Amino acid sequence: MTTLAAIPYPRGFPIDAFMASLAGGLKRRGLRLGGVVQHNQGACGTGCAAMVLEDLATGTRFPISAPRGAEASGCILDASGLAAAGGAVLAALEGRVELLLVNKFGRQEMLGRGLRQEIATALAAGVPVLLAVRTDFLDAWRAFAGEDWVELPPDAAAVEGWAAALAALPA
Repeated sequence: MTTLAAIPYPRGFPIDAFMASLAGGLKRRGLRLGGVVQHNQGACGTGCAAMVLEDLATGTRFPISAPRGAEASGCILDASGLAAAGGAVLAALEGRVELLLVNKFGRQEMLGRGLRQEIATALAAGVPVLLAVRTDFLDAWRAFAGEDWVELPPDAAAVEGWAAALAALPA
């Protein structure tokens, strides 16, 4: 069975809420998860979403949005918060997780940064990986992942079925 799965989703789909809910469902089924999901916690001082990544192994939250200044109308990604979350992902891999869930393969990963190295480390260690990819980043995803991955729909039952089969959990 392929141990790498991606959930392509269109722009505007509420992927952060979907992935957080999915992680909760997989945990309730008894799957030992590592990785991170994103929560958008209202607006920061300049009107953007105050984004945090939650470590699924510990519950620790890492802020990843940084205001651009008083005249700006949005935020930028806080690279230090993303790096801290990456450290938590690597620590989870040492904790014998059954599945690494990464909220998304996004712009930073497309550019060779973000959690790209952590995803590769998990795969090299034989840890199954599940993540989401916005459809306009699919070409970059395919360049990174090659052909040995399975495409899953943004449907909780389908994704949980894949994960259950992978971990030999009851359906």
